[in-house]
Amino acid sequence: MKLAFKRKDMDIGTPAFLWMRAMTPTASGGADISECLKAIERIGTGGDASWVKEWRALAETIEAKGRAWLAEGQTVSARNALMRASSYFRTALIRCSPSDRAADDLLTCSRECFETAAPMFEQPIEIVRVPYMGRVLPAYFISAGRHDAPTLIGAAGGDSTNEEMIHVLGFAAQQRGWNFLAFEGPGQYTARQLNPDLHLRPDWEVPTGAVIDWLLQRPEVDPDKIALFGWSLSSNLVIRAAALDGRVAAVICNGLIVDVFEAWFGVWPKWLQRASPKRFDWCFHLLEKLSSQVRALTGIFYKLHGVDTPSAMIQAWRPFNVADMAEKLTCPTLFVLGEAEYAEQSAGPMILAAARFLAALKAPAWIREFGYGDGWAASHCQIGAANALQEVVYDWLDMILVHPERQTAKQRRHDFSLLMRYFGKLSGLRELSERIHVRSF
Repeated sequence: MKLAFKRKDMDIGTPAFLWMRAMTPTASGGADISECLKAIERIGTGGDASWVKEWRALAETIEAKGRAWLAEGQTVSARNALMRASSYFRTALIRCSPSDRAADDLLTCSRECFETAAPMFEQPIEIVRVPYMGRVLPAYFISAGRHDAPTLIGAAGGDSTNEEMIHVLGFAAQQRGWNFLAFEGPGQYTARQLNPDLHLRPDWEVPTGAVIDWLLQRPEVDPDKIALFGWSLSSNLVIRAAALDGRVAAVICNGLIVDVFEAWFGVWPKWLQRASPKRFDWCFHLLEKLSSQVRALTGIFYKLHGVDTPSAMIQAWRPFNVADMAEKLTCPTLFVLGEAEYAEQSAGPMILAAARFLAALKAPAWIREFGYGDGWAASHCQIGAANALQEVVYDWLDMILVHPERQTAKQRRHDFSLLMRYFGKLSGLRELSERIHVRSF
């Protein structure tokens, strides 16, 4: 086993990135470092099959302990073990092909372990099914334990689950006096199990609106202090939801993907962009066979859209463009970014799209950048650095919605020097950056 965490290892989908993702829930008791390192050592240089086998074996071992403790009335030990087992089943799922019948089983096991443990906390995690267009969306609600508390809604990313979101942000919300609701929308993991014919939709204000409708029935929720958080793919989705639903008082984007189609398609060589769908699919499938990193990035998105070819999957991203939402977004907004994503030189088109968006933005906005000096907080979505993310998210939210008088101390204009270090030669970027008026947080 070699844990050489160099800068290039922070790229999304690398083995090191997936290892750190597996260990991220240690901050909230959703994983154990020793157990994780044992699994990683057994996997060694093995491929996807070895990854799935070893994490599943660990999950089953810990689940068995948890259920035995539960039968003995050892509630705390049972709860903690089942929470870890849930995380390990989810970690196995990350590199299990969605077309593999085992994928659904791993997802179900992860959820069932979590939901068995959920009522065992002093402040129970509530298992929620949000009414949605005659169906239901899966969610979890953690109450702050008092009336009229501020509430953060966490929208799952492209390959994340409600259970992961609870560990990353949910428990921290309760500690800080916030309610927290994690939900999956159409096409996402458990939502797809419950509604197999529903797929990801760009008008995210519709499922988000259903979630807010549900929240407003709860006495714990202050209707004027509802915030929205989106990471990775959902950084795109929550922008539109916040722009079009006036009940959102603040929004946090962990990343900034303005045009998802461009982010997927623009990185390919021009000759491949011009290729026929059949040739494009052949090349893409070859890359998937050769690269576990690509497989880790793409596998789930076929299911998300309900398609079965790479070209169809990429074309399905076309409506996911929020460039025209910049002038419609009026609530305070925070963007959280990591240097490791800047270091991916193919990110040029995404950076230009983000800069144009920020230049057109009318809402009061802040940016927090994590550099390599901040360790794994510089990675995609601060994988491996949950505490760093929690501090930024909740300190900013408290400033915006609980203690607005503190905003006067956060007026320094962001200088974009870190961005320019990587993309200063991009045509027009420097001029765009001078038109952007967002503050550093």
